[in-house]
Amino acid sequence: MFKKLPQNTEKQAPGGMMELNVRDEALFEALGKSKKAKKRKVILTILIAAAILIAALVIGVSFLRRQVRERFAPSAGDVLSAGAERGTISTVVSGSGMLTNVDTEVVSVPEGVEVTEILVKFGDTVQEGDLLAVVDMATVRTAMSDLQDEIDDLDDQITDAEGDTVSSYISAGVPGRIKLIYAEAGMLVEDVMVESGALAVISLDGYMALDVEIDALEEGELVTVILSGGEEKEGTVESVAGSKATILLTDNGPEYGEEVTLRDEAGAEIGTGTLYIHNPLMVTGYAGTISAVRVSENQQVYAYTTLFTLTDTSSSASYDALLRTRSEAEETLLELLRIQRYGGLTAPISGSVYSAADLDNGTGITDIVTLSPDISMSVTISVDESDILSLELDQQADVTVSSVSDETLTGIVTEIDKTASDGTYTAVITLDKVEGMLSGMTASVDIRIEGVDDAILIPVDALHQTSTGYYVYTAYDEETQEYGGKVDVVPGLSNSNYVEIKSGLNEGDTVYYTESESFTGMFGGRGFGNMGNGNSEGMPSGGMADFGGDMPNGGKSGDMPNGGGPGGRG
Repeated sequence: MFKKLPQNTEKQAPGGMMELNVRDEALFEALGKSKKAKKRKVILTILIAAAILIAALVIGVSFLRRQVRERFAPSAGDVLSAGAERGTISTVVSGSGMLTNVDTEVVSVPEGVEVTEILVKFGDTVQEGDLLAVVDMATVRTAMSDLQDEIDDLDDQITDAEGDTVSSYISAGVPGRIKLIYAEAGMLVEDVMVESGALAVISLDGYMALDVEIDALEEGELVTVILSGGEEKEGTVESVAGSKATILLTDNGPEYGEEVTLRDEAGAEIGTGTLYIHNPLMVTGYAGTISAVRVSENQQVYAYTTLFTLTDTSSSASYDALLRTRSEAEETLLELLRIQRYGGLTAPISGSVYSAADLDNGTGITDIVTLSPDISMSVTISVDESDILSLELDQQADVTVSSVSDETLTGIVTEIDKTASDGTYTAVITLDKVEGMLSGMTASVDIRIEGVDDAILIPVDALHQTSTGYYVYTAYDEETQEYGGKVDVVPGLSNSNYVEIKSGLNEGDTVYYTESESFTGMFGGRGFGNMGNGNSEGMPSGGMADFGGDMPNGGKSGDMPNGGGPGGRG
């Protein structure tokens, strides 16, 4: 028999249920507060860690900045200061070359004469009239006999040519316009022809022309040509070949060699060029003297128009040539007579023996002795293409021959070769010969080509460059080792040490900088010259930097590699 378990039949009171609910709510609230506390603790921990990390970063960055500043920033001992002062700055063309003797005389033996002994050697000093070489007198007498026969033959030819004449005027021969006249009254026709290639030049077809490099033009297109004086002329595109277009305009007015500007139909400038005669005719002649020029440049002429009248036309060119040949034969005959009288070749000038031939080297030697008057010497220097146009004859040059002395000698530019032989331009400087100078010694030359007096000058290292201009620093904080007082300036002429400041600084202003050896590199090593206060002559050196008063944008873009500044040098 199963026993029935007793059952609790007592009913719970309503108040007990409410008590249970309250306890549950309290429990949940406690749990919620615990979670919030933990969350706040996590956030606080993160914030503390972030603050520590940030503090560490700040300390690290500060440390690194201090290290960089200590390592790279200029110290107070490296920073220099200089006052903007007035002085003279100049630029020069510089070069070097070997000395050579000037006005040397070559003593030659006449044709047919045999030299038996040379009595002088290199370095000997001789006086005018001294005997230089002994000759075989039999060969001298034979040479005189042959020369006299030649003179007699020339006399016969001169007699035959004496009746030849040249017209006393030169006409145009063709219609056209006179664009160039080379001949002037009093000039020999022969001289004008040799020097200029013509007596005058006629434009045959009525056009001047210019060539311009441009892709935008087409054949037959109209353009406007602006002459150098501002006058406008209509031009027509004659032809286009590749990127080169040939423009024609009237020859009535525009001058040969004139620089002009082109504008298109919209008025935009499209190029520049130099005018030349489109279809030229050279007016020529061969004998006589110009007595009058009967036309003027830009004049319209016809075939019968007289251009020049001549005098001294009674003899022909062949007649004149025969007379010149006879005159040369007379000189040779006189030389042979002198050789016969003095027993050999004599010195025509006083001086030293620059060279003497060696008779043992073979026969056929004509130049026996070269004499130098020992008055002047010259040196030839190479000149850069950017400098050659700045040179002029008679410019003064400073010459140093270090093997003789450190003294600076004065020379003069006597020749300028602008033909660029082998791609090089040259200039010849002549100077007085001093004791110890020998041909072949090296001479250094500085030619001052540009200078500015009473200029505001600062050291080149104090000038900084950006892609947009130039500036200097006028303050420096020793504590922070940083530059300040940045001032924009306009530089002018520069050499290896100083730069002219055209605006931005006043005399007496102070600039701060760090000395640098790389400044001159931005000028390609050029721009050396001299600087001095007041009328100081300075000490020129280096190459020329003719900036026309403005500094070049040399080097790379950005700041010049000299002087310090915030965030690094420059």
